[in-house]
Amino acid sequence: MQFERSKYPELPGVYIMKDAQRETIYIGKAANLRNRLSQHFSGKNEQVISSFMGEVSEVEFIVTKDADEALILESNLIKGGQPKFNMLLKDDKHYSYLAITNEEFPRLLLARRNAKGKFKIKNAKFYGPYVEGSKRAISASYLRKLFKIRICKKLPKKECLQFHLGNCDAPCIGKIGKNDYEANVRALERVLEGKAEGKRIIGGLEGRMREASETQNYETAKTLRDQIEALEIFFGKQRIEHKWVQDEDFVFLQRVGGTLHARMLKSRSGVIRFTEKHDVEIKAQDEPEIAFLAQYYAGGELPDRVYTNLGDENRTLNSALKTNAFRVPQGDKLGVMKIASESLKQAEIEASVLRLQEALELDAPPLIIETFDISTLFGENSVGSMVRFVNGKPDKKNYRKFVIRGVGGQDDFAMMKEVVGRRYRRLLDERNAEPGTGGGKRPVGARMPDLVLIDGGPGQLHSARDALEGLGLQLNLASIAKQEEEIYTLDKMNPLRLPRSDAGLKLVQYCRDEAHRFAIGFHRKRRENGYTE
Repeated sequence: MQFERSKYPELPGVYIMKDAQRETIYIGKAANLRNRLSQHFSGKNEQVISSFMGEVSEVEFIVTKDADEALILESNLIKGGQPKFNMLLKDDKHYSYLAITNEEFPRLLLARRNAKGKFKIKNAKFYGPYVEGSKRAISASYLRKLFKIRICKKLPKKECLQFHLGNCDAPCIGKIGKNDYEANVRALERVLEGKAEGKRIIGGLEGRMREASETQNYETAKTLRDQIEALEIFFGKQRIEHKWVQDEDFVFLQRVGGTLHARMLKSRSGVIRFTEKHDVEIKAQDEPEIAFLAQYYAGGELPDRVYTNLGDENRTLNSALKTNAFRVPQGDKLGVMKIASESLKQAEIEASVLRLQEALELDAPPLIIETFDISTLFGENSVGSMVRFVNGKPDKKNYRKFVIRGVGGQDDFAMMKEVVGRRYRRLLDERNAEPGTGGGKRPVGARMPDLVLIDGGPGQLHSARDALEGLGLQLNLASIAKQEEEIYTLDKMNPLRLPRSDAGLKLVQYCRDEAHRFAIGFHRKRRENGYTE
């Protein structure tokens, strides 16, 4: 395959190499996906990896929060798929957890999953997984001593050495009551959950470390530093493995132009084992997301839960497939769905679109941008233009021209209000049209935009807002003023000033310039043809 470096983000994650039959042949991890894949395709890599690069036909990737999360995901995907060129991580070993047992006087233990993803320890609360073994071991030992948690398998009839060392309060002989011991266990649980209790402990250790350093007690300071670093692993929440026991799919769907993209993460017994990516051409169907999922799951076994980003459409799927599996993710499930959504966005959505989403603080990427401009000469032959961009590129078949009819003279604000109002009144009519009433099927191009962009300053922006409000529409709205290239939005007092090199600003300028070019061309043609209406 021909490697295009810019297609891959400079983010941590896992990459999945596939052959011409779309079979996974190698899975790897990276702190920086772009740099790591560049090494693979430049030949500057391990000989064993370079030897099979000629078989690679496609590279998919999944973006993770950090390198540790990528490490866990890589291990689980390799165990699930067993790619032929992965020599390591194919065994049934997993990263370790910490477990608090469900006993009268609970213990803190290290735990692992077996080959089926199950824990050998029964009736316990599990926390993790944790990647760095040495830090985990230091933490387990330190936490046992700090919270006086027993380590004996069975309660002895006499206090043991741990009591005399000050590491345990000897519940075996009644030196601590059940209620007080349970209070210690609850405090330990708050630490393992990464809550404020643990942060207060770290703060206390940092103070003791500074004191030790100031008194030149460097050995003690080093021990305290190691304890702090070990405890900090509890505050880095990973999203790859969970203590859920059911089988679950996480499906994020996104339309980009005429294609529906789907990213699936398949969690089995709480472990993400498999990933799939599907690209489906959108044809005449009104709800391609529902059509795709109904077809995908109709021919196979449904897991216990399927989480999607579809909202109310899940009810339609549950009804069609006679199930209650389709849900909207909540709580911890949102973190897993975010992995799927970020990975799909990074793979399929132009970087300039994602940057504009970030700059304007939009809830979703502005995949469809419609930009408006007015062209007039002393109020004569006034026209408006609307250009439509999809995923950062012009969609010229959906450009529109407007002859200004309801405004006389030089009133740019009123002209903008008229053009914007006419455009979205038409889209509303198309969306509400019923087959057989003259409207026919709703065309794919009739989707409402993710961002309405206006050529002009605050005056034009507010005129467009008035037009949308008159139609009962709430769309993301912004305008760009010439000269200073400032971007105005309705929710901020001051304009947004982006660097000239910013990819988001360049996209806005591209949209604005294209709308201006289209309007000027239409206006010139009207003047040349002698139109005066």
